[in-house]
Amino acid sequence: MKFVLVEYEYKQKFEHIFQFFSNGLLFVDEQGIVLEMNSQMEEILQADKSKIIGFNAIKLLDLLDMSYESKKAFIAELIRFGQAELFCEMQTFLGELKYIHMKVSKQEDTNVYLTEIHDESEKIHMKKRLNHTESLSTIGQLAASIAHEIRNPMTSLKGFTQLLQQTTNEDGKRYLAVINEEIKRMEEILTEFLEVSKPTNNEFEYIELKELLLEVVNFMAPQALLKNIEVSTSLQTECTCKVLGDRNLIKQVFMNSIKNAIEAMPKGGNIYITVSCTEKKDVCIEIRDQGQGIEAAQLDKIFDPFFTTKSGGTGLGLSHSSQVIKSHGGTIEVESKVEVGTSFKFILPLQK
Repeated sequence: MKFVLVEYEYKQKFEHIFQFFSNGLLFVDEQGIVLEMNSQMEEILQADKSKIIGFNAIKLLDLLDMSYESKKAFIAELIRFGQAELFCEMQTFLGELKYIHMKVSKQEDTNVYLTEIHDESEKIHMKKRLNHTESLSTIGQLAASIAHEIRNPMTSLKGFTQLLQQTTNEDGKRYLAVINEEIKRMEEILTEFLEVSKPTNNEFEYIELKELLLEVVNFMAPQALLKNIEVSTSLQTECTCKVLGDRNLIKQVFMNSIKNAIEAMPKGGNIYITVSCTEKKDVCIEIRDQGQGIEAAQLDKIFDPFFTTKSGGTGLGLSHSSQVIKSHGGTIEVESKVEVGTSFKFILPLQK
């Protein structure tokens, strides 16, 4: 009797997590029939679950603003790899246009497909409202207004999850691990907001760039090794490379660039880092990868706030890097070819 009661309570907890998950969730069987969905999915689709459950999921694909060929390719990828994802515009059952990020994955233990939809509409609309002259100011005001409200509940959540880890069972610990990862992700996003919004009138000091760069490379080496990536460094100048700047900010720029290079090569490869002097006697730090590359149409947008080609990215890393390099009197040059790789050159004025 006690076992039945525990099982019932466990199912209730799972149902609670399912219904109040931040993204829309929906289960589809192998025949394409919708089995279950949470309240967040009802909100995104603007339809009651009673009108969706029991119907074929093709009805949902009809809502997506995609060509027939694109939908066919999406389904083919899902069948072949067991997972697929896309970004697109969707028209809800009430006719409202939304921008969504949808991920579908097959659950091997049940042969059921889990569909997760994140509503990106607010982010996209905000991005459209921003322009080059007011974007950083807007981000700063936004970060300042929400930092306190976000950090306090996150601290409480972390405390409660640590307490629950001591009393919960193994299944519960797995759920708590997911919660902790989500909290960590929220903290990272908030930190990026705050970094972009900070004024750059910091106290500068003389920095030896070669030493700083080698420090960053050594720090990032374990992460590269885990991804089967080799990092090669070439110092093509014998003289010292001193610049006047904020050590921590420049360090963040290099770390972010190497991190992006690692993420661009999920199958492994090489990262080449070169330090050299330009004809104008500036110092040039080039970080080149063998990754997926960036399409030509997107190159002009990569430094815009909120623009990102990565799922789950905030689009603030390169915007922050651009802001930092400009505040140090430098420039960034980018070259990229799809399926070949990308090169970032950070050019900074040398100090005698």
